[in-house]
Amino acid sequence: MMKHRSLLAKLLLIVFCASIMSGVSLAETADEIAWDYEADVVVIGAGGAGLPAALKALEDGASVLVVEANYDCGGHAAVSEGQLHSGGYTVDQQRWDVTDSADLYYYDHTRGFLDSRYNDRAVVRSVANSMAEAYEFILKKGIIVQDIEPMVRSYYRDGGYDADGIARMTYVDATEWVNDITGRKNNGIGVTRPLEKSLRDAGVPFLMNYHMDTIVREGQTEGRVIGIQASYTPTILPGETEPLTSFFSEGNIECTKDHVYVRANKAVIICTGGSIGNVTFRTSIDPRLGPEFDGLAGMPFSDQDASGEIAALKVGAAMGSMAGYMVDDGAAIVAPARVGCQYGYGNGFDENSKVWKLFRSRGIVPDYKSMIVVNMLGQRCGNEDLLTNSRSLPKSYEYFSTALCSVFIDADGDGNAECYGGPLWAIFDQAAADRNDWDMENAVDYEFGYAFKADTLEELAEAVVNKYYEDIRMDPNILMETVARFNAAVQTGTGDDWGRVNLDYTIEQGPFYCVWATPNLHDTLAGLRTDGSMQVLDLEANPIPGLFAAGESAGCMHVHGLGRVITSAYIAGRAAASVDEEGIATADTTLKEEYAGPETNDLTKTDKLSYFDQRGGSPATMVNSKKQAELAALAAGEEVEVQELAYTAGTGDANTAYGANVYSGSSDNGMGGAIKVAVTVMNGEIIDIKVTEANETVGIGDVALETLVAEAKAVGSAEIDSVTGATITSAAFIEALNKALEKIGQ
Repeated sequence: MMKHRSLLAKLLLIVFCASIMSGVSLAETADEIAWDYEADVVVIGAGGAGLPAALKALEDGASVLVVEANYDCGGHAAVSEGQLHSGGYTVDQQRWDVTDSADLYYYDHTRGFLDSRYNDRAVVRSVANSMAEAYEFILKKGIIVQDIEPMVRSYYRDGGYDADGIARMTYVDATEWVNDITGRKNNGIGVTRPLEKSLRDAGVPFLMNYHMDTIVREGQTEGRVIGIQASYTPTILPGETEPLTSFFSEGNIECTKDHVYVRANKAVIICTGGSIGNVTFRTSIDPRLGPEFDGLAGMPFSDQDASGEIAALKVGAAMGSMAGYMVDDGAAIVAPARVGCQYGYGNGFDENSKVWKLFRSRGIVPDYKSMIVVNMLGQRCGNEDLLTNSRSLPKSYEYFSTALCSVFIDADGDGNAECYGGPLWAIFDQAAADRNDWDMENAVDYEFGYAFKADTLEELAEAVVNKYYEDIRMDPNILMETVARFNAAVQTGTGDDWGRVNLDYTIEQGPFYCVWATPNLHDTLAGLRTDGSMQVLDLEANPIPGLFAAGESAGCMHVHGLGRVITSAYIAGRAAASVDEEGIATADTTLKEEYAGPETNDLTKTDKLSYFDQRGGSPATMVNSKKQAELAALAAGEEVEVQELAYTAGTGDANTAYGANVYSGSSDNGMGGAIKVAVTVMNGEIIDIKVTEANETVGIGDVALETLVAEAKAVGSAEIDSVTGATITSAAFIEALNKALEKIGQ
């Protein structure tokens, strides 16, 4: 089955490329262009790839100009959790005694497992050779890494989905930076702001608010790339007249022309962030990913509009490792972290964001034990237990396999039925809202059609408008029957239509709610085909002179995290600065001896079936020392306590001593979703506080919660300070604790 899907993707790609190529026409020939600006290396995009690429090209002697479509720098990286995912024996791995090497990184990301099977060997080899070097480079450019032991997440040999066999996850410290992009304390700003500041301090010019539309090549599909054409794209919020301005302004080119041409004397580097946000592009590869997937990670600040890919295709480029686009084999699609809003991915934005008017609503963190999920018709279309932990990607893929093609309609009764995906909706009642402390008046987006409320299920179905599929209506009879069947399964504890085990609560206390629960699109894990120098290749695998790509615009590596993005950018910047008269990179991509790492041949053997056996260990995220201790225990035949994919700080309710009462409180504003607490009170005094649910970052949020609980118990209130480096977790814990305390005496 997988082979057939991969072949289909390739065929669709060929058709897509051909359709684009057939419509290519330049307004002017290359020799007629009047250039507005020029530099040796022109970098398109000022995010997690563009910034380090520009810095490396500058360091290697090239003049650089950065073109950014947005009002500010940062892209997806600025709104991310700041997870670097870097290996090959980085300076931080060495400091924490994590045994790694360039060879071991290469092995893990080529050997054929889930996240590696589609990777281009030459590109992975080059990235492995340069990753420790690139990591050291960004530290010198101002990035600060939190002082915590590197982690490994969902290790594949324990039943997880990550290819890594050693701890490579480190997190950025963004304490000194204000994130006015999200309004929250996302660590990703600690990646982009220092790199941006380093460029501006070095005098590099930034052409902000200009979207690259066209790559200029000497001939339509021949000769070298000599520049780009871009159009003015200011960001003006609803109800306002003036465009938004960037956090830093020094070095910004003051220009508002409709179109400009920028000449590249050496090379153009495409760092435009990927293609998953472009409906036409993504549905040419996976037809299921229609317009209803409108909650792209990073939006409404950062899009992935395929502009770099499309412009490169028009001048003869090829796409690479497109099988990485398959959503059931990667991180391209995830269950929403928040429902009832358009942008439900991850931590989200808040009212302190510059683009809050576009974001509008944070939604609520779903408690799938308290709800069901239905399709456009009102039918359940999968087992909601598979969505309970949105970080458990393989389980959610099983859900998506049924849900995303669940609407089958023969509207005219003529035998010409059509298959749809469409929006998914979470259905729950007021009891669920009360149970989870959801603010149903203010937290969800009724105005823009991402939430509906009614006194009865029949009225609810009639009120629902299926956004993007308005001609398909939810059937009241189907929804009422769906809920009735589910309630019956809850009452008996068995017989659920989809095999759901969590049958804790019926849905019967009005008013009733229907809120947007459509999955979110996340990373682009496939893009332009490149060689090991990140030089873009054409359809015959020849390098296109003067054209490079990095980050999510570049294909050939199916790896989550900023390590791959930054390293590919480092390579691209180095290569672009080194091009010869023909526009071909001359920089060396071989492994430098000082970055090779220790000998790891014993860890890369594949000569025994037992090496690939599932050992039964913990697929949860763990710090390196804990994982290594678990591996040693398994090797010795000892039993280990298996941690699940979701980290939970504490379990169960608080102690219920005689005469004590337990009060619960919840906050939807944690770094990993909801934080729930239970407070035990006796004779008016707090005798215990437990965190009953949390999915905070291991090594950061979980440690902070332990500190916060101890301090709250010591003072007997929520009047405590935030933990440095975990301000989002701290604020959410304090909010949940206050909600619990407010219930005392009610």
